Amino acid sequence: MVSVMRDYRHGQNPQRPAATLKEPPKRKIEAAQPKVRRPIPWRLYGGVLVGGIGLSALAWGGWMGWNWVREPQFMPISTLTITGTSARIPLPEVNAALRPYVGQGFLWIHPDQVRHALDTLPWVADAEVRRVWPDRLQIDIKPYTPVARWLGGAGQMVDGLGQVFSVPPGQVPGDLPNLEGPADSGARLIAQMADFNQILAPLGARVVDLQEDQRGGWRCILSNKVRLLLGSENILPALKRWVVIAPQVKEYLVPGATMDLRYTNGFAVAMPAAATVSSQ
Repeated sequence: MVSVMRDYRHGQNPQRPAATLKEPPKRKIEAAQPKVRRPIPWRLYGGVLVGGIGLSALAWGGWMGWNWVREPQFMPISTLTITGTSARIPLPEVNAALRPYVGQGFLWIHPDQVRHALDTLPWVADAEVRRVWPDRLQIDIKPYTPVARWLGGAGQMVDGLGQVFSVPPGQVPGDLPNLEGPADSGARLIAQMADFNQILAPLGARVVDLQEDQRGGWRCILSNKVRLLLGSENILPALKRWVVIAPQVKEYLVPGATMDLRYTNGFAVAMPAAATVSSQ
């Protein structure tokens, strides 16, 4: 009591005892457990190994089988049927064009390649190539049928459809009419020549040379060597009028004479220098 009162008397609070620090709780250190050795999964490794070997063997077998199937001896072509050959398309030339392909075997021969090889031969307009199971190759050759010589180049001719094709110059027939005109005008010239020949039939004449110039003008030479100038307009009516009058002027229808039909009410005649007109 005395000490306490003394403290209050001097205006001081009684001192409290200093707080003591508590030590953190000690962690318990567990003893390290010994490592457990796991067994090696030999079965898993063995399965993966066997699977890899199996896939490799399968791939190798597939590759060997693929090469075996690609051999021509696997399915050879034993029968080759060819139609459409002629003196203009001889069989030895056809066989020479086919030789690089028929040895490929039935499965691996390409009909389009064979067709393109045949199309390069003179006189061959088209070729149909078909494989017939199991070992036959059928080839149908379609030859060109020439209607006239095309004066665009040596050895060129035109067929009934107006298609221009080339053959060796020595194989061009000598009895064909001549056609000459702008590029891609073969069909038009063929049709015009047919119309001219139909109109000229009463005179026993036909067109042996027909030309169309760049401006659309027409001229022709007949089988009697008479030349006709037809212009570019009213061609067929002018020719019909001339055919009606021609029998009345036979003395002018001599080889080398030129009949200018580009007039609306008649025609003009130019005689060759050496020609003589018989008097009536």
